[in-house]
Amino acid sequence: MRQSLVLLRRGKPRPRAGMFPDKYRRVPALLKPQQGGQQFFNQFLIRFTNDRLMRRDVEDGEDKKESKIAAQLPQMDWEHMSARSSSDAIREEMHRLVEGDAVQHQRVFNERIWYEEEERRRLQTGADAAAPTEDAGGAKEHDIPPRVLGNDYFQSRFGYSLVKQSEMPQGVTDYNQLDMWGEMPKYTRDMVFLYLISRRRNTYAVAYTYEGKRILSTYTAGNRGLKGGDRGFRSDGSTDNGHQVTSMYLNDLLPKVRELRANEGRPIGRGEKIELVVRVMGFYNGRQGAVRAVQDRANEFHVRYFEDITPFPLNGPKMPRGVFK
Repeated sequence: MRQSLVLLRRGKPRPRAGMFPDKYRRVPALLKPQQGGQQFFNQFLIRFTNDRLMRRDVEDGEDKKESKIAAQLPQMDWEHMSARSSSDAIREEMHRLVEGDAVQHQRVFNERIWYEEEERRRLQTGADAAAPTEDAGGAKEHDIPPRVLGNDYFQSRFGYSLVKQSEMPQGVTDYNQLDMWGEMPKYTRDMVFLYLISRRRNTYAVAYTYEGKRILSTYTAGNRGLKGGDRGFRSDGSTDNGHQVTSMYLNDLLPKVRELRANEGRPIGRGEKIELVVRVMGFYNGRQGAVRAVQDRANEFHVRYFEDITPFPLNGPKMPRGVFK
């Protein structure tokens, strides 16, 4: 027990390497693994190999057998080197380089080139030799395999297609008939544009008509009395605040839209839903609650388009900072 208490070192930092000073701490670092003589290493190596080769030459000298061992040093290969550097050898090597310098266009097997070369070869041989007689069975002996020129040829020959479902889907294929704005949303005059803006400490809801006229003034968390309670400022932009602001706004928006449509002479019938274009902005907590509030009112509002209009630069959005403004 006493030993373990000593080993535990309670309350003390755990021992690190620096707590045990070594015996040679005053010796300079350069001398620690004894260094020096690196520049002589190559010299020693060359001398050692040279001596070994000389000894081997002396040992082989008695029976005059030529050594097949490859020379281990460039100096021993002097005859070959001097022969290669003669003018004749250099000229010959240049000729070889020029011959092998043709540009290679074909890197892998190319079926088209193969067929063309076969045709050329057969034409050359056909001029010399007589045409081979065709057997009663049918195909000639040295015939080229039939060349598949494309899917249409294959289909006409065999009755089925090489490519799976190669036919284009029926419909508009002419370029001049293509719809320029085919992917764009198609708004109508009856649509209500609902903007849900979530910021770090607030959520706004506001709606506009197709003409851009505001239907009902903006609702915010502070506007609706949800701000500045004893709950602390973090809850100002919370999910439930966003939900509450948006649901209150949709509650008050419904009679306004009915009134507008009645004044225009197009009253909303029974069971008819108001078409919404929901545009959300911001990536903060209130966004989830606001969108959920719109979903909750699905029996009165029909969301035709849901658009995210959060502006962010091309190099990507900045994440929210932890600094509270």
